[in-house]
Amino acid sequence: MKAQQAASGWKRQLKNEFSAIAFLAPFLIPLLVFYIWPLLRGAYISLHSWTILGMEKYVGFDNYTKILTNSDFYKYLWNSLYFVILVVPIIISLGLLLALLIHRKIPFQTMFRSIYFLPYVLSVSVISFIWLRMFDSKHGLVNVILEALGLSSVHWLTNPKAAWWSIVIATVWWTVGFVMVLFLAGLQEISQELYEAADIDGASSFHKFRFITLPGLSSVMKVQIFFQIIAGLKLFGQVQIMTNGGPGDTTNTIIRYIYVTGFKKDMFGLAAAQSTLFCIFMLLIAAVQYIVVNRKES
Repeated sequence: MKAQQAASGWKRQLKNEFSAIAFLAPFLIPLLVFYIWPLLRGAYISLHSWTILGMEKYVGFDNYTKILTNSDFYKYLWNSLYFVILVVPIIISLGLLLALLIHRKIPFQTMFRSIYFLPYVLSVSVISFIWLRMFDSKHGLVNVILEALGLSSVHWLTNPKAAWWSIVIATVWWTVGFVMVLFLAGLQEISQELYEAADIDGASSFHKFRFITLPGLSSVMKVQIFFQIIAGLKLFGQVQIMTNGGPGDTTNTIIRYIYVTGFKKDMFGLAAAQSTLFCIFMLLIAAVQYIVVNRKES
């Protein structure tokens, strides 16, 4: 009797496991095919001398040694970090500000939400070509406006400092609508009773923002910062189209460095090793952020 009950329980548990796998399959199969397998394949390629014609020979960790002893890798990695340092605070702050403004009951509220979100539905190539024309030194709209205001024109894409800010402006214009929408969703989850109680107590707008709004948006804020850091580190399209890594290699990022190594220099094994190291670096960034957030919560 006990043996039958044990067998029945084991069958029930097995059935539950298969049911769980069946429900997870629509997610697990694309994850395995498009993420896990390419990651493992890339790690395998990184241990070989590999060209467009295929594997030439096994080189072990020689590719990693070349990368770690090459100052260019660290320079372009810093360029990616530099972009994150520039763009993330602006996107988060401006997205939050727009969300707070549009969350109020104002005329044409839905229209403003759509206008701010509209650029995000465009591809990075479209956005980059738009701003490439906007920042044209001779006929670009930005310099035309500056000259109309009596200001001198700026060589946006050929000046090292201006080139970075041109990429930042294009990225903020493209992304801020998405950030705004997520903050709007978070604002709608905050109970209005908290604000009503604060009004009764005579709290100022600043105190309501500090002690009600910001804590209420803390979970959304963490997700936003994490997402924007990872997205910033993967910067490629804007640089490739707007500046081509220039002037010189001032705006060359780690992703473009990997692209050039693989597709321009036909060194796919070395590019795979660069990608693997960059993947490890992003995992470390994610781990550090996770630890910092948990410490603050505890």
